[in-house]
Amino acid sequence: MQKSIVSLGLLLLLLECAQAAFNCSAPPSFNNFDINTCCRTPELDMGDVPQKCQEYVSGLKSANSKYPSFAHLCYPDCIYRETGAMVNGKIRMERVKQYLEQHVHRRDQDIVSHIVHSFETCLSNVKGHMKSSNIESYKVLPHGCSPFAGILYSCVNAETFLNCPPKMWKNEKPCNLAKEFAQQCNPLPHVPLPSS
Repeated sequence: MQKSIVSLGLLLLLLECAQAAFNCSAPPSFNNFDINTCCRTPELDMGDVPQKCQEYVSGLKSANSKYPSFAHLCYPDCIYRETGAMVNGKIRMERVKQYLEQHVHRRDQDIVSHIVHSFETCLSNVKGHMKSSNIESYKVLPHGCSPFAGILYSCVNAETFLNCPPKMWKNEKPCNLAKEFAQQCNPLPHVPLPSS
């Protein structure tokens, strides 16, 4: 009896491990489920910063009216500059933390430490890549900005998704599947990095 229980437990463990292995070139189908709803976005009062950045991006030669401003590569660069999180191309972590503490709604303060940790993790990873590639700073692209802020922004979003606080996480099968897939198939920095 005890041997059959151990065997059953081992079988269940093997099945669970088999389910966790993904083909990273073929993401699971989510049947139109919006995985952006898995980690509830904190309420954040940014004042007129988004409007300023929308106007800034709209004025760039690379702007495309078919897409929203926030989808432009230079939008994160503007957001970080306007909030004081980035000065002269350098992220100021003390300002990131201060800004989040002051502007994230009181009920969502639990996520602030997770976002700050995501910034630190991503910044360390991206800077490590830059150092190993002998890159002092990324060049300004024809889009009108360096890709640095966009890389960091994408990485922070992905890292925060993976480490979302339980009270903000939608514990549903598609969300958990998306998180498992990302953990296995989308390692830090969660975005492709330029080589120069």
